[in-house]
Amino acid sequence: MMSMKSLSISSALLFILTVFPLLAGLTRWGNDIFTAVLNISIFLPLIFGVLGLAAGLFGIKGRVKVSLVVFNLIGICLSSFLIFVAVFGFKQP
Repeated sequence: MMSMKSLSISSALLFILTVFPLLAGLTRWGNDIFTAVLNISIFLPLIFGVLGLAAGLFGIKGRVKVSLVVFNLIGICLSSFLIFVAVFGFKQP
């Protein structure tokens, strides 16, 4: 079984994997990264966020745990909003 410290580290890495492609898509140089992630799956950042949240819940106790859970929840909300816009926002009336 993974230790609490390694779960916290993996939660932080999964948070970065959740948010980085979405934020990189806002820049000129990161558009290729964003497109590559979306070519794999539009749900990939959301999956990373959920896995990061689960790892954060079992990680180190205290402020670290609270921070990781909140950050991963923000990443999940951001990914969910972008998926909602992509699925329902671009439909023609």
